[in-house]
Amino acid sequence: MTKNNIRNKDLRQLVLVIAGVVLINLISATYFFRIDLTAEKRYTLAPVTRNFLRNLDKEILVKIYLTGELNVGFAKLSKATKEMLDEIRYVSGSNLQYELIDPNTNADAVNTLKEFGLSAVPVFETAADGRKIQSRVYPYAVFMVDGYEAPVNLLENMPGLSGAENLNISMESLEYKMMDVLRRLMGEERTAVAFLEGHGELDELDVMDITDELSAYYQVDRGSLTDDPFILDAYKVLIIAKPQVPFSQKDKFVIDQYVMRGGRVLWLVDAVNVTLDSLRRSTQTVGLATDLNISDMLFRYGVRINPVLLQDIQSAMIPINVSARGETPRLVPVPWLFNPLLNTAMHHPVTRHVNVVKSEFVSSIDTVGSQSGLLKEVLLSTGRYTREMSVPVFITLALVNEKPEREDFRSAYIPVAVSMDGVFQSAFTNRPVPPGINIRPSEIKQNSEPTRMIVVADGDIIRNEVRLKHSGSPQVVPLGFDEMSNQTFGNKQFILNAVNYLADDQGWMALRGRNYELRLLDRDKLASEINFWKTLNIVLPIILLLAAGLIIPFWRRKRFSK
Repeated sequence: MTKNNIRNKDLRQLVLVIAGVVLINLISATYFFRIDLTAEKRYTLAPVTRNFLRNLDKEILVKIYLTGELNVGFAKLSKATKEMLDEIRYVSGSNLQYELIDPNTNADAVNTLKEFGLSAVPVFETAADGRKIQSRVYPYAVFMVDGYEAPVNLLENMPGLSGAENLNISMESLEYKMMDVLRRLMGEERTAVAFLEGHGELDELDVMDITDELSAYYQVDRGSLTDDPFILDAYKVLIIAKPQVPFSQKDKFVIDQYVMRGGRVLWLVDAVNVTLDSLRRSTQTVGLATDLNISDMLFRYGVRINPVLLQDIQSAMIPINVSARGETPRLVPVPWLFNPLLNTAMHHPVTRHVNVVKSEFVSSIDTVGSQSGLLKEVLLSTGRYTREMSVPVFITLALVNEKPEREDFRSAYIPVAVSMDGVFQSAFTNRPVPPGINIRPSEIKQNSEPTRMIVVADGDIIRNEVRLKHSGSPQVVPLGFDEMSNQTFGNKQFILNAVNYLADDQGWMALRGRNYELRLLDRDKLASEINFWKTLNIVLPIILLLAAGLIIPFWRRKRFSK
């Protein structure tokens, strides 16, 4: 082969390479695509999200306040937020636009966030010279549609987890949070849910905080049952919050047939009749089993709430007066073993990344039966050191003076809340219809449509404290907020997730189950092998450069010498 032929061949190869590069650039400029090679598919939107976004017909503006001078972790969260919005914008047909605003240089932005009740998050870091540096970060975004605005907190802050773990959880939650706020802003017809009345359930003030939270998603009603067996059909979810009066057979039948037709129920039931208020009045009381006449229903559905009280070393605190009689009261917080802090299941969308839940005089739950096609999962459980106390239970505030011995707390992780999903059997199978119910035999169902149910063995989990309740200006304390420790437990998030899960037919709650594996360096291995890796990083590039300097000239001489 002559030199001219070699030169012509090289020119043709060069022209082909240039033409290929130009063609690829033209295609990439016309058609957007991205190949997600991550194991968790973290850059791929869920099918339910893509279907929702393709039907968007409104302009969306997003203001991101997580920007400016950020540390590595928050910069990564900011980048993940922009990437998620880019993907949403592409799928929605460019109906979404976003802008970056640094509140540290924009006073109007700070005032805007304050109107939503959002403030800066302090970040403490150590500089290279050992100085402690404090900065302010605003991990928020505000979505605007048709003049309506809604904020999103991009940062998850789970107590007990490291900063890296919380930031990783925050990135896992981005798709769910953004879709959640967009669905609320789109103004779609709201599903109706109802709080049941007529059996001594918690009143409006006792559930005011969670009612306000649910109102952002649903039409929330309250009401009692009647003789109409179809009165509940207008509601997607029925919430039964701490009943204290036995259910009649007629009411049980109406609820049962509501479940059989696909209705969803959130049961929050006390199996033992005792309250902390009764202890404050008399310093001692006796806990007795509560007869609500629903044990047979729950048993047929697949659970049994046991008439026991649970004590747990992992518990919340209550204020106790330590002053002598006649002196000015002095309240100090002390652990109260009858108020366990319940662990949340990390595998279920209702409780994933939810803080521990505060309970009060809680009982245990057993799953019973072996119904096929019915999935049962534990949502809440006690801690590692738990004790069961059978009724009747004598309870006195003097118990706070007793030091708990771990050998007395031999049980662990006792279920307190259970989720059930599938087909339920009617509690009125082979039983007559209660008098007063007007229903045709053909309308009575013996097995349910595929549906869901959550049973919690504590009615106080949904109850918020109310200051000056019987005055003209009662003050509602946020659900889950504990004044003794000045922290907020996961009660509100648990109840909200539970209702969202029960009402979810499209799979939105599955977005909360996304898992991004956090790949951290092994600190022990890094400390023991640091000299090896330093040497390798310094010497290896030099060796590669020397090898290239020797091998490439030799290869060129060998090739072109022909």
